[in-house]
Amino acid sequence: MGLFGPRRDPEDPRQLQIAVHELGHAFAWKAAGFRIKEIVHEGDSGYVNVRWDDDNLLGYAIGCWGGFEAEDKWMRTHGKRASRYHSSHDIKNFRHVNRALGNDRLSEGKARALARKHINRHYAAILAAAPRLIVKGRLSL
Repeated sequence: MGLFGPRRDPEDPRQLQIAVHELGHAFAWKAAGFRIKEIVHEGDSGYVNVRWDDDNLLGYAIGCWGGFEAEDKWMRTHGKRASRYHSSHDIKNFRHVNRALGNDRLSEGKARALARKHINRHYAAILAAAPRLIVKGRLSL
């Protein structure tokens, strides 16, 4: 968060939405066996630094939807839905990696369903970590 960025507020719904999204990626990728170097929250954006394995493109593709699925679950508890617009980069990554899977390619629906399984399994941990991620700016799993 720069000089002119939003202040870290773990009760700000938009910052929580971003934190839940990034943690969703992290937990889905960790469940796929990847090493999560760090999860970063920058106030109005975030990212996950993940060490992924070329031999597990399927796990990476599923994790691309982990952010959207976690965000959507969180948004639904507040009477809203997640926007695909906020996940356009992730969706683009999913499509790119999914093409490389060839005959093992996943439909979007199947990838999302598999990501949702990881999110549902770890949702309490995602919610618990979100305020810490906002305050600290970085976490590791």
